[in-house]
Amino acid sequence: MKTILRSFLHEFRSIFTNVGTLVVLGLAALIYGFFYPLPYQPQVAEDLPVVVVDGDRSAMSRMLIQFADATPQVAIQNIVYTEADAEHELAMGKALGVLVIPPNFERDILRSERVFVGIYGDASYFLAYSQIASGLATATGTLSAGIEIRRLQSAGYTEASAFDRRDPLPVRLAPLYNETTGYGHYVVPAVLILILQQTLLVGIGMLSGTRRETEGRGFLTRKEEASLPKRAGHNLCVLVGRALTYLCLYAVHVCIYLFVLYRVYDFPQRGHLGDIFLFLLPFVLATTFLGITISTLFRERETSIQILLFSSMPAIFISGFAWPPEAIPTWIQKMALALPSTSAIDGYVRLNHLGASFYQIKEAWFALWILAAIYLATALLAAAFGPKGRARTEQDLPAFADNADVVTVKG
Repeated sequence: MKTILRSFLHEFRSIFTNVGTLVVLGLAALIYGFFYPLPYQPQVAEDLPVVVVDGDRSAMSRMLIQFADATPQVAIQNIVYTEADAEHELAMGKALGVLVIPPNFERDILRSERVFVGIYGDASYFLAYSQIASGLATATGTLSAGIEIRRLQSAGYTEASAFDRRDPLPVRLAPLYNETTGYGHYVVPAVLILILQQTLLVGIGMLSGTRRETEGRGFLTRKEEASLPKRAGHNLCVLVGRALTYLCLYAVHVCIYLFVLYRVYDFPQRGHLGDIFLFLLPFVLATTFLGITISTLFRERETSIQILLFSSMPAIFISGFAWPPEAIPTWIQKMALALPSTSAIDGYVRLNHLGASFYQIKEAWFALWILAAIYLATALLAAAFGPKGRARTEQDLPAFADNADVVTVKG
């Protein structure tokens, strides 16, 4: 027990006396957590610029333009009379979509002929394209419904019966769990889990790289070697003590996320706090032991930042929330299970945002405990047989680094 406590205190001291590690482990998770949702605060794209090609210039075409401008998704920027002018507006970046009203629009409608209205959007901005297509389709559908209802009324139907005949099977859309249907409510909760994982991995890697640079050690510091008893299982005690350090630190981050960030950005929260902390317990442990395992690969602190930050984007895409898991190859899905964030995102979103019970996410919880056990074993092997490294000396520095700070370790 004393060994665990000493390791716990040593790790805390190492974190808070190393400015770079403190920034990553203490501040980066909070800064990223509060900064990342800012671009998504409006939730949905609105008032996207659209140019109209009015080839008819009739009262009915002007009505369609008014309907389109009244939708929240679209803002009519300009009205032109040729498709070449509309294409020029797109090329200049003044519009993201085009509504093309054909010639003889009103005449063909009055003749009860079918009329086709062109809707074009810049699909290189997928979310903008989706909103423009939805807004313009709503406007044309509203005009079409009004025309059909007036025809039915002129044929002798009452207003109510005309509405019923026009839409005999009305559809009522009820979005579940994300009432705003906003992108922020969808993507941010999952990314928060990934932020916790990546900052923890980078912080552990930086701390290990610093120890290897300054003391020639990656697992035990000189003080730990001097103070900890040399007996079987002392590496396990050190690992448990360090894991408790990161567990306490990241419990604070989770509390700030749930009690502050979720209220600032009005994210839905349907899970019980006790269930959330219980579920994230093996996630933090698995990430900690994974970080200690791979930290043996880093002889310098900068290496951990370069490699682990590069791994963030692949971790997002293979986790199964940014892209449907059904569209991901099976071998990639299985490989993704090696990352704690994959099971953690799945279980956390279902638990806290879909209102699932803890029993319903037990598979993800068990998967995280299995990962924690596996990475605990690999961390013990890395501590026992991993490379010890050596301290950086003057000979390791390039010729132009005469004024650099050099840490020389004797003995």
